[in-house]
Amino acid sequence: MQSAFAVIALPVGLVLVTVSVVTAALYTPYTTSRVDTTITAFIGVTLQLGGLVATSSAVLFVFGMLEVAGLTVPLLAQVVLAYAASHLTIYVACLKVTALQERPLDPDVVLQSGPLQFLSRGSNAGDASAEKP
Repeated sequence: MQSAFAVIALPVGLVLVTVSVVTAALYTPYTTSRVDTTITAFIGVTLQLGGLVATSSAVLFVFGMLEVAGLTVPLLAQVVLAYAASHLTIYVACLKVTALQERPLDPDVVLQSGPLQFLSRGSNAGDASAEKP
């Protein structure tokens, strides 16, 4: 059962984190409207839940492999390491999303170089990359 959680939960957590980061990159809230509040809450919940699930499954996988190799680690050490790793991951991810949302999404600047260039196949992205020497 532990192996099934580690194998299934890792991609699920990574998908949640990806959805959160893409949403944060494509939408920057400027007001306190219900839509902005809802989208901000969605970003935060998916980021934290995805980070928790992905980190927990990765730690479970590592300790499962150590147990298969013959090294048993006390459960308390596993819990403390998983707790610290998940909180550190969530903290760093929240800082990155906040930095991403500090400036508006300007297609002429952001989409010229970066992973968002492949998500947006507009005429601006193609023209901007064609003008580069």
